[in-house]
Amino acid sequence: MDLITEVYFGWKPLAHALGCTNPVWNDAQTMHSEGVRPACYGPDHHGCEHANCDHGDTFDRVQLRLLCSDCGTVITISGESLVQVISHTSATGWGQAPTEVAGVWLWPGRPAIEGGQPHQFLVTRQAQAITPATLYGIITAYRDSEGARRWIAGAVPHPDGAHQISTLRWRHASNGLADLAAAADWIATVETRAQRPLVVAV
Repeated sequence: MDLITEVYFGWKPLAHALGCTNPVWNDAQTMHSEGVRPACYGPDHHGCEHANCDHGDTFDRVQLRLLCSDCGTVITISGESLVQVISHTSATGWGQAPTEVAGVWLWPGRPAIEGGQPHQFLVTRQAQAITPATLYGIITAYRDSEGARRWIAGAVPHPDGAHQISTLRWRHASNGLADLAAAADWIATVETRAQRPLVVAV
């Protein structure tokens, strides 16, 4: 399963041709990653010794995805060998409009199962396009020792943050919270919440 940070930030926008008179996509993005050839281990692995062959057991993969925001259709085209996958925003997470909860905006990740609810959300303070610059928080679900679903939230991304959630570091992180609304509220209020005063013994 793709990480939510990769779903939103791993894809790069396509540039229009110089002089394009209508430079508007209904969202087309590309991602470059490494693919692994099937059955690449053991005696049958890719062992081409041709001087012009440099891909070995792995290959550079290019993917293109397109979004129709009217009907929610997501089309993914992948190479080295061209493969097209038609999906829907309900299955990809990406492409859906954000939902406002407790004064912040939640951007859903991919559901763990078909028809299920996302278990991760990225958070912004406004409903503008989500970018690394507008990212403010993350919410992710987990199961506690008794099997109950709980939520943990991180706020204020920073490369030297004390807390790591998913692939990013955060200045603040919550304990386990009862539901998604509580996690959103925690993020919305974390910087304005009264801080415990520091007492220094002299």
